[in-house]
Amino acid sequence: MRLLLLILFLLSASSARVVARVDKETISQEELRQAFSAYWREILHLPIARATSRDLQEFLVEYVRSRIIQIEAKRMGISLSNAELEAYLEKNVGSKRLSGVAKELLVTEVLTQKIMDRLSKDVEVKEGQITAYYYLNLRDFKLPAQVLLERYSVEDLDKANEVYYNLSRSGTIKEEEQVKMGQPMWYSIQTLPEIVKRQLHPYEVGKTAKPIEVGGAYVIFRVADRRGSGIIPLEEAKPIVREKLLRERRQEVFQKWFQEVSKRYSVEFYFGRL
Repeated sequence: MRLLLLILFLLSASSARVVARVDKETISQEELRQAFSAYWREILHLPIARATSRDLQEFLVEYVRSRIIQIEAKRMGISLSNAELEAYLEKNVGSKRLSGVAKELLVTEVLTQKIMDRLSKDVEVKEGQITAYYYLNLRDFKLPAQVLLERYSVEDLDKANEVYYNLSRSGTIKEEEQVKMGQPMWYSIQTLPEIVKRQLHPYEVGKTAKPIEVGGAYVIFRVADRRGSGIIPLEEAKPIVREKLLRERRQEVFQKWFQEVSKRYSVEFYFGRL
């Protein structure tokens, strides 16, 4: 009798540590918390102390979803090589120095893209759909007033003042090692720092700002060009719209696919054990 009670107790204790089931496969509390910690610290780069019980609960749902996707990818003959994973990490994460647990979480992201590629190989967006989206969402293609700024960086204040004087007077300076010129870039006038706005207003071509100290150096901005606010023309917007609509179509196809395949699985969550 005592032996039976001990067995029942051990089974009960073991069951209490299970936080989810996918068919006969179980996910333990320890496994979940280890994966959650790796995700929070290594992928989100946030202190685990900021995580809430709601965060853990939502992660469990995604963790189970990830498990199903990996099983289905294997069933479809879709795999991922180490080289592919490393390339993905370098491009999207910026670091390959992740724990094995964190890498396993990212495997699902790559497999998801591969599944999308297969399911959506025949998905296309028609010209009429692009045009319709553009005109129905014109406000999304509105450009603010912008200025093309030249940027000159000088370490010495006297030299910076000399550069400012020459740019203000003639618009040109001699090439010197002391003066570093960055690539001219377009900036929205609204987003410019206040100190730059005050000096460049009313943003006429040739208008030059006095040296501004930035990180131990002195920077001089000069207006090289200006364009007013307006709407991106349809032809310029087409590639943007096509990419957006294709992305949405791929997501729709994938979500529909996942809803169907998930019906094959018996899934249980035990949120009270988190």
